[in-house]
Amino acid sequence: MARPTRLAALCAPIVLSLGWAGAPGLQALGADGLHPLEPSDTSSPRATLVSFIDSCNEFHALVEGAENADGLDAITLPARQRILDCLDLTELPRDLRESAGTESAMYLKEVLDRIELPPTGEIPDAEGITVAAGTTGPLRWRIPRTRIEIARVEEGPHQGEYLLTPETVRLASEFYECVKQLPYREQGPRVSEGLCEAYVSVYDRGSSDLADTSSPRGTLSLFLNSMNELYSAVCVKKTIERGDPEAMAIALRAASCLDVGELTGYSSYGSGAEALVCIKEVLDRVPLPPPEAIPGLEDVQSGNGGEGLARWQVPRTRITIARVQEGPRRGEYLFSPDTVKRAPQFYEEIKERPYRTDGREVSKGLHDFWLSTPHNPAIAWLVDQLPEWSESRRLGLALWQWAGLVLAVLISLGLMFTAYRIGRTRGERFRQTNLLRYCMTLIFPLVAMLVPLAFKYAAWEYLTIRSDAGHVVFFTADVIFLLALIVLLLGMSSRIAEAIIAMPQIHPQGLDAQFTRIICRAIGIVAAVIVFLEGGRHLGFPITTLLAGAGIGGLAVALAAQSLIKGLFGTVTILFDKPYQSGERIVVKGYDGVVEEIGMHATKIRLLTGHLVSIPNDQMADSEIENVGRRPHIRRTAVIEMPSDTPTAKVKRALEIVRTALKDHEGMHEDFPPRVFLRDLKESSIGILMIYWYHPPEYWEFLAFSEKVNLQIMERLEADGIEFAAPALRVHTGARDGRGPRAGVSRDNQSEEGS
Repeated sequence: MARPTRLAALCAPIVLSLGWAGAPGLQALGADGLHPLEPSDTSSPRATLVSFIDSCNEFHALVEGAENADGLDAITLPARQRILDCLDLTELPRDLRESAGTESAMYLKEVLDRIELPPTGEIPDAEGITVAAGTTGPLRWRIPRTRIEIARVEEGPHQGEYLLTPETVRLASEFYECVKQLPYREQGPRVSEGLCEAYVSVYDRGSSDLADTSSPRGTLSLFLNSMNELYSAVCVKKTIERGDPEAMAIALRAASCLDVGELTGYSSYGSGAEALVCIKEVLDRVPLPPPEAIPGLEDVQSGNGGEGLARWQVPRTRITIARVQEGPRRGEYLFSPDTVKRAPQFYEEIKERPYRTDGREVSKGLHDFWLSTPHNPAIAWLVDQLPEWSESRRLGLALWQWAGLVLAVLISLGLMFTAYRIGRTRGERFRQTNLLRYCMTLIFPLVAMLVPLAFKYAAWEYLTIRSDAGHVVFFTADVIFLLALIVLLLGMSSRIAEAIIAMPQIHPQGLDAQFTRIICRAIGIVAAVIVFLEGGRHLGFPITTLLAGAGIGGLAVALAAQSLIKGLFGTVTILFDKPYQSGERIVVKGYDGVVEEIGMHATKIRLLTGHLVSIPNDQMADSEIENVGRRPHIRRTAVIEMPSDTPTAKVKRALEIVRTALKDHEGMHEDFPPRVFLRDLKESSIGILMIYWYHPPEYWEFLAFSEKVNLQIMERLEADGIEFAAPALRVHTGARDGRGPRAGVSRDNQSEEGS
């Protein structure tokens, strides 16, 4: 049963005619004149074996002598498809069947080229399979004296076809490892001498399509090829620019082989690159096993559906390639996190050993180049012009690097100090006068926050700060950046508060404004704490350690700032109870004045004398406060005293005069009409009680009205000849109307409630 035709994306213009060059009877079964879209014949074990050998020979003829894979994909596509037609790849992941299947086929062909194949008549063919109607021949056939089997597929889209079994595909590299020391046979079907070497040299050099991370072999091959490519570019350009897309693509391809999941954010900035260089330096100093001895995709799959190979260690090293167990790269084989973290240590232990002289290419001096050569061409040229003594290293850095680092630190600190100084002075200037400019001053702490990032970039790109020195520099820069971000958040919370307070519904000096400031400041502090915890985790500190440290630090601060915390709680109490607001006149603890500001810790009162008093908010919350500013009116109570011998008619007239003067008076509220009564009958005087309420409670307007009322009453009493009672102990030394001296007693019994 023939396999259904596969649709090829591109077809080869010429298909070579290949034949069998040995056993009689097998020559007629060659692939002469096959159409590019024609599939392999897999109707019997004989047909499958012949198709497989012919297709491999065709593929070998196409790739032999080629230097790289450029343009070969389209030409070799028909041959590769016919090779895969002969393999049962059902146990391999669908997206990797082509690459892993082709690689296994190369190993199987190398094995078949080294063993004696049976004569044609001993291989079951299509005629021998069908014995009678409804009766089929053998379900499985094994090449004599081997473990290579061809079996009939019992289910799926290839049901009834005879294919090389999944077990054979999986163990292909092991079969090749067992027989590779044997010579190629001289009789039988044509051999493809050097097929594996040709395949690896063409497709594995600089190709990421067939060198993947689905197996330790693929990962190691991808890593070594990428690093060798990068080293070749380094040797030509003498530097690697970050803006070079070709070099960056190679570097990213090499970095994709590392499991950096356990690296902290700050250390991954340089540790990933350092791990790449150190692992390559170690591998360049130890003998590497041949590709077929490294587990490939056919080796990592478990026959019983399990997880398969979990890890593989490079012989004579502690470098491990392990399967990723979780995350977006689950199932890939990458250099383990422990290998990535300890790569510098592995390099230090082996760096005195010489480079190996056989096997894959080595990258001599790659670590030294990475450690001291700037990425920027201009800086690299400048370093070349410096004397040789500037290249000598002290504490992990060259002298020219130390000079550049000190200069960069001074410039960075100067920029941050200047930015904060300007931002603070301008912020204080515009806070009460111009909200827009006050908000724009946030640019200065933002600039200061970006300075550590620019410093890190300069240290990495221009000064080439690497290794342990780089870790210290980048850690310090990240800590400063974290602190600058916290300052920015706190400044932002203050500006947001002022923007809210600027709304017309909120009085700038009211309790709502103060409450808004406290809420925004609290939100800013919470955001700062979150940034602190996340930033600490980014720097490599466990979250439990950060929480414990924050708890201990908070307890220490609370003990050291008890009075401050008491004041804060007093402030919250005042803000919620609102016994007074800014601008109101109050009397508290013997002080009479206008509230000027309700701060986070204390309330400032401007006394009537002009002095400024600050009273802690916790004391204000516990004190009795008389809020004069919230009086609804000003009440005046006064007693007009007349002599005790004043006739009744004049007393009645005096009552009428006072009542007339206060009738519908200025500032009268309908609920508070004036009250005038004859109250006091004393031996020395007669008293008329006068009470009225003035609205609104404007003190100076009240005094002006009271003066007007007093003068009006005095004028009318004087016009009607009604006298006031004489003051007590008042002695007249002169005659009055021909009468002797007259003594009288008078009191000014008046009060202004709420004045």
